Formats: sequence, structure tokens, C-alpha cells
Amino acid sequence: RNTMKYAVPLCSVMLMHECVSSSSIRRGRRLDSKPSKPVPLFDAKAGKSSKADKAGKSINKMPFSKASKEPEQEHEPSTPQSGGLNTLPTHIAGIDNSVRLLKREGLIDSIPKSLCPQNRESDEEGAEPVNYGKNVILIVGDGMGWEMIRAGAIAKQVIQELEEMGVDIKEGATGDVAAAAKEAFAGRTLDDYYTEGKGSGLSFQELSGFNVVTTSTTIIGDPNPGNHYGPANSFLGEVSAHDNGMADLLVGADGNPLVFDPRDVFEGGNMVLWDEKKGGMHPWDENYYKAATGVPTDEHFDPEFIMQHAIDSANSASAYSTGVKTGVNMMGVDLYEQPVRTILEEAETCGKSGGIMSSVPILHATPAAFVTHTNYRKNGHQLADGFRETEPTWAMGTCEGVYQPSAELKQSMINGSLASKYTFLHQDPEVMAENFYDPIQDLDPDDGKKVLACFGGEYSTSGNDNMPYRGVDSTYLGRHCSVGIVDKDEDDVTLGITPNTTICNHWPEEELKNVPKMRQNIEEALKFLSKDDDGFFLMAEQGDIDWAAHANHMDDLIGAMLDIDDMVDAVRKFIDENGGYEKNALYVTADHDHYLTLLPHFPEVLANLLVDGKSHEITPFNNTNTNSWDEAISAGRHEDDSKSQTEHLKDFATWSDEDIQNVAHFFGPWGSGGNGWGSHSTRPIVIHHEGDDGCIGSLIGKDYRVLGRDVKGSPGKIDQVQLHACMMKALFGL
Repeated sequence: RNTMKYAVPLCSVMLMHECVSSSSIRRGRRLDSKPSKPVPLFDAKAGKSSKADKAGKSINKMPFSKASKEPEQEHEPSTPQSGGLNTLPTHIAGIDNSVRLLKREGLIDSIPKSLCPQNRESDEEGAEPVNYGKNVILIVGDGMGWEMIRAGAIAKQVIQELEEMGVDIKEGATGDVAAAAKEAFAGRTLDDYYTEGKGSGLSFQELSGFNVVTTSTTIIGDPNPGNHYGPANSFLGEVSAHDNGMADLLVGADGNPLVFDPRDVFEGGNMVLWDEKKGGMHPWDENYYKAATGVPTDEHFDPEFIMQHAIDSANSASAYSTGVKTGVNMMGVDLYEQPVRTILEEAETCGKSGGIMSSVPILHATPAAFVTHTNYRKNGHQLADGFRETEPTWAMGTCEGVYQPSAELKQSMINGSLASKYTFLHQDPEVMAENFYDPIQDLDPDDGKKVLACFGGEYSTSGNDNMPYRGVDSTYLGRHCSVGIVDKDEDDVTLGITPNTTICNHWPEEELKNVPKMRQNIEEALKFLSKDDDGFFLMAEQGDIDWAAHANHMDDLIGAMLDIDDMVDAVRKFIDENGGYEKNALYVTADHDHYLTLLPHFPEVLANLLVDGKSHEITPFNNTNTNSWDEAISAGRHEDDSKSQTEHLKDFATWSDEDIQNVAHFFGPWGSGGNGWGSHSTRPIVIHHEGDDGCIGSLIGKDYRVLGRDVKGSPGKIDQVQLHACMMKALFGL
């Protein structure tokens, strides 16, 4: 394309006055009107289900927006004289970084001459001692929204209570034990646990700090069909089409290069900003629950708002790793595809150790964002090149497909140029899990030693691309394995999806004995990295939460939540034994949310299934592991305004109304069919933390900068790029 939207010509940068693109403004979706009241399946007052309205009331009459009482307005292209929507704000503050952000917001008095603490030492008499910083541990639950955390917290408490009553969580109970347990949970609802805020039940909910985080992405060029995720575009165009920087700059109709506009996409800008009226002040906003219980939502609330232009794990993790906003599928680079140093690279430059680890492929989006610089998350050689150049001190995960260090690099760790640095460990049927890390016990990163640990893929008989993940009952056996059969017409247009479910295992039973659980992996990572006298940075990801949410699979999801709970528990014990929070800072957060909603009777349903020994049925047998909106878009539904987006989704969902009540939860907006989403959302996430020393609290609601322009902060929240600044402050003692 020679003309792209949602950006304006470079002339406004050069001339410092209003200058707009002559490209036409997109016919924007209206988000300022109210949908019709959806009909509930669950009657809050009666406590029982009711039949859906067979008249087929439309939640809205736009393909992906609310219905408007007025006709959609047509906008003429903006001109400098009219001051239209595409007029670029003229203030340019200069390219930002996290250190300048900290100074601008008064969190540091001045910018030190060096980021590295040892280079700030002074021999002058009376000089203040240098702050060498803390160890910084970032734990990311991929896709771990507030509702996923609540599901995990309630599940853990239900399990603990049942075990205290004598119920065998793996097998269930019978007789008097079963009867007593079911009686104890009869009528148990979400209100008996928590309905807002920090909550309790999981190890990281005991940390002192709790805040809400926006996950805003950028929109460069045309949006994706159906506004499904932000487009994978930089200012050089579609990122999958070329390597870093290897394309012309996009230009407007006047021939000038496009530049960044910090306003919201619905105002003609390049940012997807949070709107608290349409999406709620907090991720636990009561409007997400009103529709399912028969209560009208607030006038401006839009249940479909969070489904537009979602971020992906690559540019989300990149905001954490670099403090720089970039586009979907991009990591470690800015919107012009120029490399940006990551916090892990900065740590290693300053003599500290840097580590990544994940329960999914080692160079999947989240871990890769800390050790690579690529405009496209699937660009295999750029991923491999980045790992080789960064050489992290610790790297652990599955090694599958393009998402791993190259075969040549691994071979060089065995008997080549990297053999003196790296110890390469891999899954082996002859090595038991408890002995897997024996070869590194005497190694020390202060001696230049590094570790790469590979699991799954070619190192396993199953070829798994996940570490072992469990179900609600903490076993690795007996789950609903679902594959949706896509029904197409003679023109290859998707008509619907038919569920096809069997019983399988979460992980191959015969391989479990050879693979350490994530708790053991993070314990070994901390043991090794903490030998570095200068400190360390570690990013640890539980990636299966996201994979479970994409599959609308609550059994897998709760199991993954129990795994991250174990990981954080191990980290907290390490911190308690190694200087406390004066020497360590711990941050537990997500990279984005999905769209999960629990119904009031979720605790009772879960308890009864565990008592019956059928906890795998918390995922309906009618599940499909398909993405409803992907299928709807492939059928052209995003261009069909005879139904709302929610109604279109229901045509491709497979859960019945009875399924939704039997499992007491649903994915997607109410009315979309239970498993009618399967994608990310723009809903803010939460962060639990300790050892931050007030940095996050000082940045709540503050603006931040993208390519030199101020982006408006969201009231009561920080953004992901601001968390990077706080981690830098803690790690380097700024």
C-alpha cells in the first residue's frame, strides 16, 4: 500500500504546525450508544436458569459496535483549515526512555552518569554510597486476567477445604464424606470469596502491592478485519513481509512519511486507549456480571468494547522488556523497527546476570521479548540471532520449531566455541527430574558460566511444546481434549463448528518422571542466578494460562493457575531467605487479558465436581478449541451488520445454555454462546508486587511517551511501559 491510515505526514514534525494527511478517515465504529438489554440465562433473584429470548433480540446492529440511534456519520478527510480528526498534536517532547521518565515524574533527582552502579562510584570525600540495586524477578502469567486469578484463588481454597473434610481431590469421595462436603458447599457463591480488588487465596495475593495496568497497543495502517487484534504493522508496513528495517517507510497521499499520532484510534490516532465508561474503571467492573444476572448495564457500558484491537504477547512483553511501545508481533524494536535494548541486556552489560524461563517454547513471544530484537515474532533467524547476540545467563523452556536457539548454537555449547560458557541440558529418558540439574550445582555465573535447559520438542517422544501442565485435580491424566470440526459450504465458507471431544491426558504419563515441574525449575534458576555477586534479573513465564484461555478450557486454566501459584511461593521463600524485599523486588502480572466471566455459583459447581471425581468436566464436553471470531471473520460476518458481533459469535459457539450453567462460567460477552471468543481482550490486567519502594504508586494515572509524543494515562492505572521504568529503578538502584 502507498497510503495508510491512522497516521499523519512527517511535515508536522518538521514544520511544527498543524499538518494532516489527505488520506481519508476510516468510517469509525460508534461506541457511544447503548445495546438492547440481553436476556439472562441465570436469574439472580430466582437462583435458577431461564430460557433465552427466542425472538432473537439484537445486542447491537453493527458488525462490531453498539447500535446507534442515529445513522453513521460520514466524515470528510481532514484539512489544516478544518482542524478535523486527523489533525496531529504539534507538541514533540523528544524520544523518551525509562530513566528520563523517572526523572520527569520526580522519582529520581537527576540522571546518573551511568546506568551501571559500579560506574557511579566516586573517590571524592563525602560522596554518598552507591545504591547497587536489587534483584528483580518478574513473573508473567500469560493471559492471566483478574478473573483468571479469581478462578484460581477460589479453586485453591475449595481444594484446601475439601481436603480438610477428607475428600480425595484426585479420586473424589463417597458416602458420608461426599454428602457432608456437598452440604457444606450448597449455596456457596462468589460473594463468599471476593468480588473486587486484590482478593486472596493465591501466594502472590499476599504481596503488599496491588495495582491495575493498561495493555494499550498501537494501530498503524488499516485495522484487522473485524478489529481482531491490532494489525501487525510498523511504520514500514506489514512486519511479516521483511526483516528488521528492510522496507520503505509508509507515506501518506502527499508523499510524506507517516508519523505517530498519540490520540485514541477512535479519534483518528494510533493508540488503543482504555475508556472506563465503555469498559469499566476496573477489570472487575460490575457491568461484566450484570447481563448474566438480569440486571441492566450502565448507559455507556459496551460489552464488546474490550474485543476491539487487542494487544498480543509479543508487543506486550516488549513494553515490559524495553519500556517502548511497539506493534503487534513486534518485540525488542520500536515502531520504525529499530532495536531497543532490553532490561536483561542492560543487566548483563552492568555485570549482573539475566535469565528467562517459560512453561512454553523458550523463544515464544514473552521470553523472546527479553532476548531478541525482531519485527516479527515468527521470524526464525531473527529469533535465533537475537539469542546468540544476547547470550542470557539462564534460559529454560521447551525447544520446539523456530522458537528455540538454533541447532548450530546448541551444538557450539556442546563442543564448540560456547562450550566453555554454556552448559546445555536437555530432556533425557535416562535422567530423572530430580537429578536433571545435578550438572550445574557447582557452576557460578561470576565465572562466566551460563545454562540452557531444553524440554519437549525433539528431546521428547511426544514432541510437546509445553512443560507438564495439570488439571484442577493436580493430576496430569483425564482431560477433555476437544477439536472443533469446521463445517463449510461448497464455496469454503464456514457455516458452523461441531464439537469432537475425547478423553486424553494433560501430559504423557511416561515422560513425567523426566521433566522437572515449574516450581523446581524456578528454584534452580534462583539458586544459580543468585550466585552472581552483582545481582540478577529474571523473567519467568507461566504460558499455559494463555493457551488454556484460547481453548476456553477451565480445567487446564485452573491447573496452570495452581502452577504459577507454586512458582511464586518458591520465589517468596527464596526472597525470605536472601535479604527480603530490601534486596529483592518481585512483580507478578500478566501480559494481557482474555474474556472470562464467572457465574455466582462457580464455587459450588467446582466443589461438587471435585467431590464426584469429575473435575475435568469443569470444561464442557461440547468444547471445540476453536476461535469463534476467526471463523466468523472467515465467513465474512464482520461485514454483516444485520447482527451484532455477539450474535455472530454465538453462531460459531458450541456450548449449550445447560453447559454454561453446569460449569458456571463463560468466555466472551454474555449471549455469545459460552465458548464464543477464544482471543485476547483489551481489558486492563492487575499486578501484585513487593519491594517496589513506591515507584508504581507514583506513576498511577500519569502520561507516558511514544516516539516523543505524550500519550494520555488512564486514571487509577499504570501502563506496561511504566512498569519497565520501575523495574529499572529497582534493578540499578536509581
